[in-house]
Amino acid sequence: MRSHEERVTETKRRIAKIEQEKRLRRNTITMVSAVAACLVLLIGASLAMPGIAASIQTGDYCGFETAASIFHSGVALGYIVIGLLAFLLGVCVTVLCFRLRQMNREDGQDKESEGIHGAD
Repeated sequence: MRSHEERVTETKRRIAKIEQEKRLRRNTITMVSAVAACLVLLIGASLAMPGIAASIQTGDYCGFETAASIFHSGVALGYIVIGLLAFLLGVCVTVLCFRLRQMNREDGQDKESEGIHGAD
């Protein structure tokens, strides 16, 4: 039979484990939602960009034909915006993966510390 202190300790350990699982589940859902939102934004911008780029009128500039001539046509603007959005999506996914790795590391440290305290 367990003593009162052992029961209290076990109850506290269970509560901490349940709270940790809830926090991990909430963080995972948040991260998956953020990645999905980034993908939807990127796909939506990709589909909308030809119409936006077609409506942009290039100005009648004289003497600047050689300056950034690759971007002179309105079509290139769409590719630039999509490239920037894809880069931002990559940054967001990298940050989210880093956070997941950091949370997994913290969970491992928590389990190790529970194992050390449980052996006392």
